[in-house]
Amino acid sequence: MLPLARLIDRALGPVNGPLETGRSPPFWLIFLGVVAVLVIAPSFLSRYELLNFSNFLTNIFLALGLCLIWGYAGILSLGQSAFLGLGGYAYGVVGINLIEAHGNTWLALLAGLGFPVLVAALLGWIMFYARLKGVYVAILMLVVTLLIETFLNQTAGQGWSIGLAHLGGNNGLGRFSGVIREPPSLTLGFSADAMMIFGGKTRAFYYLIVGLGVVSYLGLRALVNSRLGHVLVAIREDPDRTETLGYDVRRLQLGVFCLSALLASLSGILYVSWGNFITPNVFGVYYNILPVIWVAVAGRKSLTATVLGAVFLVWLSQKLAIQGDIAFVVLGFILLGGMMLLPEGVITGIGERIGRLFDRLGIGAATRGGRHGG
Repeated sequence: MLPLARLIDRALGPVNGPLETGRSPPFWLIFLGVVAVLVIAPSFLSRYELLNFSNFLTNIFLALGLCLIWGYAGILSLGQSAFLGLGGYAYGVVGINLIEAHGNTWLALLAGLGFPVLVAALLGWIMFYARLKGVYVAILMLVVTLLIETFLNQTAGQGWSIGLAHLGGNNGLGRFSGVIREPPSLTLGFSADAMMIFGGKTRAFYYLIVGLGVVSYLGLRALVNSRLGHVLVAIREDPDRTETLGYDVRRLQLGVFCLSALLASLSGILYVSWGNFITPNVFGVYYNILPVIWVAVAGRKSLTATVLGAVFLVWLSQKLAIQGDIAFVVLGFILLGGMMLLPEGVITGIGERIGRLFDRLGIGAATRGGRHGG
């Protein structure tokens, strides 16, 4: 009879590959336990707590996208929240204009996902085919994001509208605008009897985020452990040498950059569905640096660490927010301390130490996946 670790490898395939932290039976038991807790959590949380927790979870897609391009492909972007904002605004504008005519948000959802990907394709084509790399990509993305924020802050007048949707300037799109017309919650279905409304205050919305989060996490695990994932790591380590081996480095960078934009746009759509508004603040420096802190502190080369770090640090940010700007200062010190003590990431470092302990105890031979160079 095959050992349990080998059976798990066969059953999960690339999902349980070596380029991601956590491969042992104990890890997957913990994973199933966490999913089970998430499923039953609404039964124990108050409505306010469920609302807040749903908001925390909307950020994991943004964090996963940054982890993918930075941790695996070596592309640091300081403007990932641009795609979150573009997705949220596109979804809100189309939803406001079409919800009464169609009764659902399918077209708004497609617009919210598609528009940021088109923008990412254009920016990526400019950056990667001009062979920009390193700090130049990071700075260009931050500049583009700040330009969008500056523009949207100037759209307060009644003339700044797209159909029925008023952009609202720094008040944003939604209930804080001069003309009150909120972006709709996600409403999916093809007939009046088949509608599912995922309002931000409902259990349905919470379960939608949990389901999408699990699918995205497992899908990205399979991706990074596939042949493409190994090529992305090679590009991160030495793009010139990878190109001499016959791989189209620029096309691969462009593709993974667009995928990260898709994930960020999903966070934006869910955020708008959660609160029924969005403001230009999401394009600001603060909201673009935060994901970098989440991923860097947790461990940029691990999807698992990124998810845990993002949820915890968003929760911590909210707790500190009542103290004003001290939240960003504290997070900055956390980043500095984490990078100095555990440069590969706090959660990643702790996970590797637990993995070595399991190995000594003989619990699962495949605990330590995720030590993949650089």
